[in-house]
Amino acid sequence: MRSEHISISKLAKASDIFSVQTVAVLTESEFKKGKWVAALPASVRSRIESSVGRLKKPLEAGARLCISGATKSEEDFWIAILPAKAQMFFLLEFARDTLKQVLQPSTQKLRIILAPTGKNSEKNDALSESVADAFGAAMIARTFLMPVFGKREKDQKPWQVKSIELVSENKKDQDAFDYGCATGGGTNLARYLATLPPNILNPGTYGNWIRKICKENGITFRFHSKDVLKKMGAGAFTAVDQGNPDSEGGIYELSYSPKKKKAKKTIHFVGKGICFDTGGYDVKIGGGMLTMKGDMQGSAVALASMVTAIRLGLPYEMKAFLAVTENHISPKSYKADEVITALNGLTIEVINTDAEGRMVLADTLTLASKGKPDCVIDFATLTGSAVRSIGTKYSAGFTNRDEFHDEIRDAGTTSGERIWTFPIDSTYAKDLESKVADTLQCRKGPGVDHILAACFLSRFLEEGTPWVHIDLSAAENEGGIGHVDTLFTGFGVRWAVDFIERL
Repeated sequence: MRSEHISISKLAKASDIFSVQTVAVLTESEFKKGKWVAALPASVRSRIESSVGRLKKPLEAGARLCISGATKSEEDFWIAILPAKAQMFFLLEFARDTLKQVLQPSTQKLRIILAPTGKNSEKNDALSESVADAFGAAMIARTFLMPVFGKREKDQKPWQVKSIELVSENKKDQDAFDYGCATGGGTNLARYLATLPPNILNPGTYGNWIRKICKENGITFRFHSKDVLKKMGAGAFTAVDQGNPDSEGGIYELSYSPKKKKAKKTIHFVGKGICFDTGGYDVKIGGGMLTMKGDMQGSAVALASMVTAIRLGLPYEMKAFLAVTENHISPKSYKADEVITALNGLTIEVINTDAEGRMVLADTLTLASKGKPDCVIDFATLTGSAVRSIGTKYSAGFTNRDEFHDEIRDAGTTSGERIWTFPIDSTYAKDLESKVADTLQCRKGPGVDHILAACFLSRFLEEGTPWVHIDLSAAENEGGIGHVDTLFTGFGVRWAVDFIERL
């Protein structure tokens, strides 16, 4: 899909404004007294005024779309009024809702006119760049084909969009649009993998995907198999993996070094990759296994974040450690009351086999922190407690660095993938005291499990390692979130790129 930037002034003088499918994005003030609307031909302006005038309600936050003109060709010209709240989360939803109404599978060329206004030119430019970013991400999400099977796959037709004209007075809007496309592509990768059925994406086939993605992006690849991990002493990972005697699970270690730029920082991503979670002997009941194919989303987000950062040319040394396995029920499965020795030598008293995510992450975080990176960032669909505490519109964040709390939240605001941070301290850690081992796996009764899980994980990092843990409560949201409209959201990629640039 090719995109190009042209100036508003050039378009305003063109006589063929209705020659291609067009959506004009305006603030209400721009529509009422803006120079761009005033510069349009009188016939076009009158059609726009007539269309907006037919709105029965006052303009509200959200996409307010209307068709300008009466002829068939003119019905391809749309007006979208910017929401009153211009934070990135709302702009992403605004762009998604706009393109749902404007963009058709048969559309070959789309023109997006950006004419937002602010009190000063700097604010105006920042707003137009944010809108361009949002439309880039939403465009890539809208035209992406998610996996379907059987007759649905045969009936699925690719989108026809070949080119996009981005029209504004700010030349930086094109870069912002391209950035949105890149991060949107990363989101697509994460949600595509999460949507694949568990009989299609299992630890073995997931490994094939990872190898293919590494080859395409200049990433070196190393696989720590279950046999290797057992010899290393990674007992926490091995305990979960042994539930399937035929397991092809292991930890994938991916590495990348920029060739053209000197690396500013070293970032290690970590992801929970449970391709299917039965709960083990603490089996999920009452439909609780539905959507457990998506329990590997943390690894998909870690992988996609690394790939997106590479494609954007960010100057970082990067690694990704993906803990890939399944949580099965079998005579070999680990059980409550077992005492497991982790890779760093700590012993863990098992309380609940459905708390397998923190087990596989424990050893993986130890591996990831051995290289003394500037920051370790892990992603995991870890606890129901995070969902109960904050819902599925935000994700829960944790860190062992006080100064990171503001950066985590600010990156959520500017990326549109919102995260709220929670504490980790010794007052919570007391709930993990075991009488027979160094630590409990989790609390024996109900409690703030998202906080306790983070406290648990913090014990498996090499001393002094800066660390951020994201409990992906927004990984599943009915109807989508931000720029996507699918159950599995790919949440975290845009946030990750924004956050590491802040470092």
